[in-house]
Amino acid sequence: MKKSYSFRVGFQDTDSTGRVYFPTYVRWFDMAFIEFLRDNGIVFDKQGRIVINGKALNKTFVIGEYGCRIEKPSAYDDTVNTVIDTTFVGGKWLKAEFRLENESEETLARGYITYVFVDLENGKAAEMPHEVRGVFGAVLDNSRTKT
Repeated sequence: MKKSYSFRVGFQDTDSTGRVYFPTYVRWFDMAFIEFLRDNGIVFDKQGRIVINGKALNKTFVIGEYGCRIEKPSAYDDTVNTVIDTTFVGGKWLKAEFRLENESEETLARGYITYVFVDLENGKAAEMPHEVRGVFGAVLDNSRTKT
């Protein structure tokens, strides 16, 4: 099962040529990931802490690395669909791979974000609890878990 989220290209998403400005792709990937978490019962409170089943953890996800390859340009007012293709889950991190498509399902861009699970008290990487790790294997058939 692949999860996807749609966005419309706004004027603020474009550069002076009218094409989507390159950092926007990564922002859309991150927004899709946050919506994926929300759809699966994991939200962030106002302090940025992860909340699961109403219980706030003193932990969060931070972006450790990202990349994007633009294959075809998109422009103002296009509708784009961000697909979460795969996740690789480690003990303290996960890597989500994304694909951005147009309405004709042509690939516009491919990319990834590696998220690190961080303890907000000490600022260091922390082991992800089972409730968080389990979301990726249970929802995305193509998730791969690493220890």
